[in-house]
Amino acid sequence: MKLSKILLTYLLLLSCSIAFPAHAEQVDLKHFTSGSYQQLLNKYADKPFVLMIWSINCTSCKKKMPLLSELRKSMPDINLIMLATDDASASNQALPILTGNELNNADNWIFADANSQKLRYEIDPKWYGEVPRTYFLDKDHQRVGVSGSVSRETLEAMLKTIIN
Repeated sequence: MKLSKILLTYLLLLSCSIAFPAHAEQVDLKHFTSGSYQQLLNKYADKPFVLMIWSINCTSCKKKMPLLSELRKSMPDINLIMLATDDASASNQALPILTGNELNNADNWIFADANSQKLRYEIDPKWYGEVPRTYFLDKDHQRVGVSGSVSRETLEAMLKTIIN
């Protein structure tokens, strides 16, 4: 009887490890609130970065994620910040999108303030909330903002520009 319990426990553990494989690093989805943009500027002082603003409901945003992941792998020096404009209550929907696109090692954020207009204004007073919205910031944090889907060629050219 004891051996059968041990065997049963072993089989149960084995089936769990097959059913729930260890996946890549879990996504750390930080809350973006008033002052977070300044924190990012401070964190990446003297470093270029890309701020990709997206939403769980944006088809164009999700279509570009595999390309961002691929470029990140080929250019590991690029600091990529992914910012979801969805409310923090949508974290459970945002996390699998980021993980599925292998963007779990990016600097991931989600809006977590009732006043999303204020958050958008802190990032860019001329941005009215359209997504995708991509900002390319050089090491001096001079930036170029682009609304809409960005082609591979444009992404590569802008990444090379901000690195140099």
